[in-house]
Amino acid sequence: MTPPPPRPTSTDPEALGFEMASMVEWLSPRELIDTGQRAVLSGLFGAYADKRELLGALGVDPPQDVSDRAAVWIDYVADLGDGFDATYSVASLLAAGKLDVAGVDGQPTTTTRGDVLVMGGDQVYPSASVELYEQRLVGPYGAALPYTVTDHPTLYAIPGNHDWYDGLTAFLRVFGQGRFIGGWQTRQRRSYFAVQLPHRWWLWGLDIQFETYIDAPQLDYFRRIAEERMQAGDEVVLCSAKPTWVGANTKEPESYAHLDFFERHVLTPVGARVRVALSGDAHHYVRYTEIDGDRQKITAGGGGAYLSATHRLPPNLELPPAASRARGKTTPSAAYRMAATYPDRETSQRLRWRVGGLPFDNRGFWRLVTALHAWFSLAVLWWARSTGAGLTAELRDLTFGAAVARIATTPAASVVTALILFGMLLFTKDHRWRWRLGLGLPHGIAHVLVAAGTITLAANALSRLPDALYLPAFVVASGIVGGLASCYVFAGYLLLADTTGHNTNELFAAARIEDHKCFVRLHVAEEALTVYAIGVPKVAHRWRVRAGASPEDSWLEPDGDELEPQLIEAPIRLERGVVG
Repeated sequence: MTPPPPRPTSTDPEALGFEMASMVEWLSPRELIDTGQRAVLSGLFGAYADKRELLGALGVDPPQDVSDRAAVWIDYVADLGDGFDATYSVASLLAAGKLDVAGVDGQPTTTTRGDVLVMGGDQVYPSASVELYEQRLVGPYGAALPYTVTDHPTLYAIPGNHDWYDGLTAFLRVFGQGRFIGGWQTRQRRSYFAVQLPHRWWLWGLDIQFETYIDAPQLDYFRRIAEERMQAGDEVVLCSAKPTWVGANTKEPESYAHLDFFERHVLTPVGARVRVALSGDAHHYVRYTEIDGDRQKITAGGGGAYLSATHRLPPNLELPPAASRARGKTTPSAAYRMAATYPDRETSQRLRWRVGGLPFDNRGFWRLVTALHAWFSLAVLWWARSTGAGLTAELRDLTFGAAVARIATTPAASVVTALILFGMLLFTKDHRWRWRLGLGLPHGIAHVLVAAGTITLAANALSRLPDALYLPAFVVASGIVGGLASCYVFAGYLLLADTTGHNTNELFAAARIEDHKCFVRLHVAEEALTVYAIGVPKVAHRWRVRAGASPEDSWLEPDGDELEPQLIEAPIRLERGVVG
């Protein structure tokens, strides 16, 4: 490893080597268009140029073997690389050599930085590129743990859908070349990995691409490891990029089929099994425990992206679900119950109302709808001009009904109206048209009526202005007021749709909540594997350079209130082969 990098003297980008990026505005037109394009292209990459099949030519690398150690610590974090404040808040806690965490009983619990760090998917937002990885992941994590002298902790990553948006090109450049990210050293050459842990535990990471599909070379890779190195009774901590066990019990009954197939065809023949399944993708923490068994399904996607809701999660799971038509699926199905969530259901429901700040948290979206309302007002102006009765005279006497009629019949406005109605139908996340018509159509109509109402209001409220000021004031007022009103119509729709189980993800994406982050810390010892689920109620928003520190210490520290990590639930102790 090279000598330690020079420590910065300020938080300026020139001193840090990266910008402290703000959270992605998912509702901004630019992000919606760019991410949509990349999603289409990545689908083509996945269908016709799957890099995982090329990686099969690398052969079977022996897994990292740390089984000779008495104990090993493993850190798991997912859905990071978004806004700097949340990403670095979590990274700085992961980087600490010793971390005291407040227990559920108020007593502190001391944990140790992981010998292995697993990044469980979506390492960068909004899409993958070398530049974005450097700014949103490598920079913050390099600042959190800038250097290690010896015993460098290893770093593994599996790709999520955002990492797949360029066909894994940037992902493999960052994680597949044995480089250091700060004091963590990457070891993998492909998008999946295996680590042999002490006391007959294993850590495996799967790349399930977009459609939870596991390619043949990847299956062969794990099958050979299982056949050559595992024995009956071995147990696996399995990481994948999507909690398909939840999706299979809500709207995608076949989504769990690939993980079920993987366990039946790779692990069951050698007498091994998955004891703990870890995933990100959903930006919260939830643990499901097997009712008549000892297996755990954990989602921990709290590494830095906006918070996801927990109040719509199913209380119980059936795996595989009865609705699945997968051939040869495991029978009988296993039943799971929800054991813990973070944030809890009540907090999640309360946080829904943060969407009230939508126009201020998503200014790009506000600008878009403002422009649309200004367009509607210009279309009405064009109609008034064509009447021959006098431009301002027609507007000063405008009624709501006339405004609706002009929007519906003026070509420039009617085309935009049709696009809005069609777009709102598609925005309702349900393949059943009764829901799209019942939710999406009224939503679209509401935006059109808001346009007519604000145009009428502006036309009459400004009627006393002289002609020279009246027309520009009319367009500007219609745009600004209409845009703000449409933002709140949109927010109201999201709240209403959530009550029926629709667009909950979009609701929380619009709210852009940075707090309530989480990660998981595992301790493998002779007695048991212990799971520590760690929550971060508040992230820091102001930072200062850390003075008088050693080369291994984080570059930055909170400038104000300290971070207060806490256990989400009591530590989960899992003895090998024994119900926990």
